[in-house]
Amino acid sequence: MKHAHTISWALFAFLGAGTLVVSSLSVLAAYVDPSGDLVAEKYTPAEVANGDPEVAAALSARRGTAAAFAVSYAILVLSVALGPYRKREGVRCAFLALVAAAVANAGVILLRVPLLGVGFGLGAATIPLLLVAVAAGFGLLAGNLSSRAGTATRTPAASA
Repeated sequence: MKHAHTISWALFAFLGAGTLVVSSLSVLAAYVDPSGDLVAEKYTPAEVANGDPEVAAALSARRGTAAAFAVSYAILVLSVALGPYRKREGVRCAFLALVAAAVANAGVILLRVPLLGVGFGLGAATIPLLLVAVAAGFGLLAGNLSSRAGTATRTPAASA
């Protein structure tokens, strides 16, 4: 497929940009508007803390920390997708790094079901993982894991 690599890096970049936007909104909810930071879609940190401001602040800080890691993950994905992966420089390594990061991210989020018995928030793992699967599929179609991956196919300029 002629444009498979372009579709692949664009989907990875879309994932990075989308994650950056959503995680930035999570930072705002944790630090700027804790009343909008709902726990289990029902309770504010202050309600869960039974009025103890230190516990409420700790709950918001936990969300802020998680959001900070999401912001950094998004910046890393954008940097790899728009840099070496798009330019086909070390494309095999960049491709594997993008897929490994996404699978690790989803895996840790999905552990909440067997370990905590909580299914809330699984979209944060499954939606990006689906997008990564599609982007990786296009990457594989483009031959990004072949031994020739990363070598640009350019035709020599015709001399006049």
